[in-house]
Amino acid sequence: MCDKWKPTTQAKLGVAIYNYDPVGKGPEFLKLDLGDKVQIQEECAGWYRGFALKTRHKGIFPASFIHLKTSVVKNSGPNEVVEGTQDAVVQELTQLLPEWGELWQKRYFMEDRHGMFVTMWKVILELIDIRSQLLPATLPLDDMKKLKLRASGKIDWGNKHMGLDLVPRNEDGVSVDEAEVSVVALYKMHLRSTQRQIDTNERGTVIRRGKFSSNRLSELLHHVYFSLQAFICNVGEESEIQVALYDFREGRYFSERFIERINRHGMPSNLNHLNNICCLFTDLGNNDVKRDEAYLVCKIIRVGRMVYVQPAAAQQSHSKKEPEYRRPYGCAVLNISQLLGSSRETSDDSKECQLDIYGYNDEADFADLHTHIIRKNNSKIKPLQTDRMSAKIHVAVRLMHGSMAQVREENPLLFRSPVPVARKLGFPDVIMPGDVRNDLYITLVTGEFQRDGRTSQKNVEVEVCVVSENGRLLEDAIISGVASDKTTHYKGVVLYQNNTPLWEDVIKFDIPFDQFYTSHLRFTFYHRPKDAAKALKHGFSLAYVPLMQENGTTLRDNSHKLFMYKCEAALHKSLDPNTYIKLPWRHSDSPPPLPTKGNISYTGRESFEIRTLVCSTKLTQNVDLLGLLKWRQQPGRLEENLRGLMRVSGEEIVKFLQDTFDALFAILDEDADRSGRLVFQCLVFIIRLLGDRKFEHFRSVLDAYIQTHFSGAMAHKKLIEQLKCCLEEARTHPSTEHNNVRVMQALQYIFKFIIKSRLLFARATRGKGAQQFKESLCELFDTFNRLMEVKDEGLLAIQAAGLQHFSAIIQEVLKIMEPDEFAVIIKQFIDSVPKNRLVRFKLLCLGHIVNNDIFRHEECRHILMPMLGLHLASHIKGQSEDQLPKCFEILGEVLTLLQRRDVGRSFENITEIVNQLLIAVLSQVTSIDRTSSLWGHVVACFMAILKLMTDKHYYGFLRNFPGKENLAEFLRGCFAAFFGFVADGSFPADWSAMISVLNHTITASMRFFSESLQTQFQRGQNFNEPLWKLYFDVCIAFVTQPALQLETFTASKRNKQMAIYSDLRVDISKRVLFMWSILAIDQKQLFLPWIVGPFMDMSLVREPEIRRATIPVFYDLMVCEFSQTGDYRQVAAECIDKMDVHVSGAGKGDDAYMDLLYPQLSGLCEKNRELMQAGALEFVENLTQLLGRLLDFRNLQDGDDYSISRMQTIFNLLQYYQETEREEMVIRYIYKLSSLHLQALNYSEAAFSLLLHTSILRWEDLPVSAHAEFPAYAKARCEYELKELIFKDIIEYFDKGKLWECAIPLCKELASQCEMITYDYEQLSQIHKTISKLYHDIIHTVRGTAEYYRVGFYGSGFPPFLRHKQFIFRGKEYERLNEFNQFLLSHFPRAQVLTFNTPPGDEYLTMDGMCIHFHSGCCLLYILPMASNIYYSPMTSLINAEHQTLSCFHSLFGACSLLVSMEGECKAVI
Repeated sequence: MCDKWKPTTQAKLGVAIYNYDPVGKGPEFLKLDLGDKVQIQEECAGWYRGFALKTRHKGIFPASFIHLKTSVVKNSGPNEVVEGTQDAVVQELTQLLPEWGELWQKRYFMEDRHGMFVTMWKVILELIDIRSQLLPATLPLDDMKKLKLRASGKIDWGNKHMGLDLVPRNEDGVSVDEAEVSVVALYKMHLRSTQRQIDTNERGTVIRRGKFSSNRLSELLHHVYFSLQAFICNVGEESEIQVALYDFREGRYFSERFIERINRHGMPSNLNHLNNICCLFTDLGNNDVKRDEAYLVCKIIRVGRMVYVQPAAAQQSHSKKEPEYRRPYGCAVLNISQLLGSSRETSDDSKECQLDIYGYNDEADFADLHTHIIRKNNSKIKPLQTDRMSAKIHVAVRLMHGSMAQVREENPLLFRSPVPVARKLGFPDVIMPGDVRNDLYITLVTGEFQRDGRTSQKNVEVEVCVVSENGRLLEDAIISGVASDKTTHYKGVVLYQNNTPLWEDVIKFDIPFDQFYTSHLRFTFYHRPKDAAKALKHGFSLAYVPLMQENGTTLRDNSHKLFMYKCEAALHKSLDPNTYIKLPWRHSDSPPPLPTKGNISYTGRESFEIRTLVCSTKLTQNVDLLGLLKWRQQPGRLEENLRGLMRVSGEEIVKFLQDTFDALFAILDEDADRSGRLVFQCLVFIIRLLGDRKFEHFRSVLDAYIQTHFSGAMAHKKLIEQLKCCLEEARTHPSTEHNNVRVMQALQYIFKFIIKSRLLFARATRGKGAQQFKESLCELFDTFNRLMEVKDEGLLAIQAAGLQHFSAIIQEVLKIMEPDEFAVIIKQFIDSVPKNRLVRFKLLCLGHIVNNDIFRHEECRHILMPMLGLHLASHIKGQSEDQLPKCFEILGEVLTLLQRRDVGRSFENITEIVNQLLIAVLSQVTSIDRTSSLWGHVVACFMAILKLMTDKHYYGFLRNFPGKENLAEFLRGCFAAFFGFVADGSFPADWSAMISVLNHTITASMRFFSESLQTQFQRGQNFNEPLWKLYFDVCIAFVTQPALQLETFTASKRNKQMAIYSDLRVDISKRVLFMWSILAIDQKQLFLPWIVGPFMDMSLVREPEIRRATIPVFYDLMVCEFSQTGDYRQVAAECIDKMDVHVSGAGKGDDAYMDLLYPQLSGLCEKNRELMQAGALEFVENLTQLLGRLLDFRNLQDGDDYSISRMQTIFNLLQYYQETEREEMVIRYIYKLSSLHLQALNYSEAAFSLLLHTSILRWEDLPVSAHAEFPAYAKARCEYELKELIFKDIIEYFDKGKLWECAIPLCKELASQCEMITYDYEQLSQIHKTISKLYHDIIHTVRGTAEYYRVGFYGSGFPPFLRHKQFIFRGKEYERLNEFNQFLLSHFPRAQVLTFNTPPGDEYLTMDGMCIHFHSGCCLLYILPMASNIYYSPMTSLINAEHQTLSCFHSLFGACSLLVSMEGECKAVI
């Protein structure tokens, strides 16, 4: 077709878009189905040559049938790997879903597990949907990450239930290439993936334990998005819907209220809000989302007449517009506690609800109407009706996380138009710099008013305004609610005829900061009668509240009961504040005012109560903090104010963090000589305050302040000076340790201020003073070192704090110092700590250093690695259990770093680790408890070191080893560790990626260890037999481990293994055979016969190349023993025993192995005349025959039916072991046969089986041989006890099988022993009772009759052990012919039944199919007499009678008993 095939360069990966079936075109063509992926290797004239990724079948195929895909090539060469460039999760799903499809049906449909079948089907559909969403790559980044995490969780869950391997993933849930990451990192990924499997529900959804986003604010800030979907309520007039968040347990609102004005037709008054009535309740903290009784309260206020009148009646009675009042109407509530407490994944879904609207029975209860609804107090509430249906509000709520910018970015559709924001009543958990706030919240609580001579109570309306000191009203200073317009006056809700109204109405005031000091709030109270014409034009009382206190602080957050004053009506509209501003304003701290003062009078019988809350980042309620912020106004009180600052509560300081730091650094610049130490102490106090868990989230605020707002260019000199003084003071005066520990705890931010100040100074002076600054820093670090050197016990706390916090300054110092210079300083600091002092904190510091960027610099590692290795080695060798986890954590981080490609040269670093740590880590591998949680990490570190080692590392380490004994000990430890890894399994079986890396590393290491073993311990007196034995153990266990048996893998797993690692078994098997071949014959003889078993195990591996190479070793073993003893009995016996164990017990070997075994061994034996004379060829034939019989037995022993085929295979094996006089093997299969009979309830046959064993046991106190032991009789201490126990079971089985005549002789024999030998008369009496019962059953119990059938099996369709043989079957009791016929056909459904009585002709003997010839009416002329060479048991005994072979059986084939097997014409049966 084409002679010039060229390797492809671009076309590497493709998908078949048509079916291609090259029928009749030759084997070189590749058959393709639609959708098959192909890897293309060559091209020529419109044709491709390559292979299908699914089947690995190779061939050529037309290029027009292939759609090419972009790809990348890995591992170029013979094991070239081509991968698509799609997203990793999409690619994984593409490869995985077809594999799942096959396994899913086999695993659940075939096994009739309908529940899991349906569940798995739903998961597959979900993954297909996820793949379709990921494929276009058009989703926002965060949505993509969430989808990938969701997909990875379901994949891991499905793999677990499908029996597939665990996939290692990074923190984003994307699978990783195990060849690209370190062993330690891979181990951690497996742990994380395992935990992810545990944290999945029944559909594979990951239950996240933490927020996916790395943004710290997403863990601290939360928001509730509210949307009003529909308002189904006919109020009749205009109305307001007020929405706020309410805590029922605390009895208060914790958010601003959102207000939407609705017209009389139920539509938004602002048409721009049509279909977009929404609000975002923001600034919620972690404590807010943990509220267990949080509610969304929707209150409805009617805006209109005092008493509602139907529109028609209103038009008739009133022609002009009447004044409008805010009147109560109804309320609805929604419990959002579950929404706030939901996980971050489920909280992304909106919760839509229909809320019933309730009215009141008593208007006075309107303020508490929501609490009555929550309590379901039906006496206080009533459901409202609209057009004969319940009034409802349809709402949707959703919980969001993160900063406002993040929320808007993640939800662009929700925020496509402006969304009103309702803030928290109070400060959020994080106050960012630049977040200026100056909000005042007033809650109108209640009032108490007089009738003033009226017969009925008043309809009280309160009007609020903000008044300046000159009497001018502040315009637009009041915000009644979010989304409502600012107003100058606020009018409260009017309660009809109520002199003690309860409002609970929250109002927000937006007062400019500069007017806060001179303004006050004035409350005016009006009576609003039902008849609008009679309404008063002026108020009847007033009250006021000043916003600032006399000491300069703002109004306290508290409840305030206000004095009420009356004045002349004419003064209400133009009332001068000077007439009342000096009067007492509240009851708590003022005496009762005089009854009358000018135009103002006080009656003392009216009162008004409010609650206040100030949220200001500029105004404080603390006198000490205020004194600091205004320190320039009172310079004489500076020291007092600084000391007072350290008494201020943290809640107050964090609100004014920026202003506080600005004031402190201003003092440090202007008055450092007098107040420098106090300022430094204040800085330490605040920094430590932010280190408290309660305020730790404000560290981001401090970071932002230092980065963008800090401007103290001269502060670094003062800070360094004060820090040095503290360190020197701590060293010379240990009594001050407590205060200086706090300095160490604040060290990170002290250095941040120092470095930032220096950078600001350098920018301002163009780098002036750089050398002096560096020298001062070096002097400061010398002070640190002198402090750490002191061994005074009183300094332990400050030294521990220094070690704990020193690493936090590294990143800052690197901004102004070269990394290698600072690495020297770090080394000196660590070395200054005395040995065995503060070990835990020293390791903690080392761990932080390793994780710092400085350790990624090549020059810095060269400086730090010797010091690091020395410390780690000393602590690992010390085997301190408390420190080992931290040591290996640090070592793991180092090894992970050195695996990376972006950290420069690492050869010298690896050399340091190998020389200092390899032996110490190996000692831990061999000594640590495997059940310890640390075991896996230690193994990962050990293998990571070996993986990093190059040829030079191995040769340099092994050749320079100090002494052969030490080298032997090292190799012994490595071999023992490797053997434990591969034989016992270091990791779970589904960690295939981890196990593959481990095996690949072992393969590479064994190459160098083999050379060392050969050169150092093979010749002469240096030969080390135990070490060589351990070497063979390791290598053969490696080759035979289940994790490397590629034949048992799925196609995709096998292809991946071959592409990345090839077949590791071949390399190790070649090496072990080479090592065996170089041994002298006398050295080989030392390993006989033990070595036969391991080599037998290795030869049975299903890899033809390994088999062909290993089988000749058995000939070599025969020659070794023959040259020493003149025979090969030990090798032969061991071959037979191990073949039985491995083939019938472990399920190894197959027909292909048998086809190789005889030709290879016989061909070698034929070349050795001495072995031929010793019967070697006969042994090979017998061994091959045994293998065939073992394969027959193994292939049938796991079947569902107790069939003649299985019985015949056991007969063949017993016949072989009798002929070869292998008593222990005979006993082994006797018990297997007995167990089979008992499972089928064939008690008589089971008894005959056990009777065989008793024939070789004696009534003597001889120890039981190992091969005669059986678990059921493990308590027998000698042959006498064993035989006695077996006799009792045999008698019981004969009794159950109604073969009482056979049980009586055994009872008599047992009775004779009790009477004449042991004198156990108690047991003797029981035996005689048993004999009596047996005789009674013989006489009185009816035994059913059975029909006998002669059955022959003809045709090549039957297995060899049944083909052309006849059997006599005993049917069940009263079984009919047609039932027996159906029984046979149920086991051989494809067989043809022959019912004629004449023997079948030759055409039936040579046919390809199966024929069963049987007829009934056979009868036994005689029963074979009991003789020494005849066993009445399921086992067949050979009897030579007239050169005919008679085999006597008692066995059950389903429901029939087999009596006689005949070869040729059997004369015992007619």
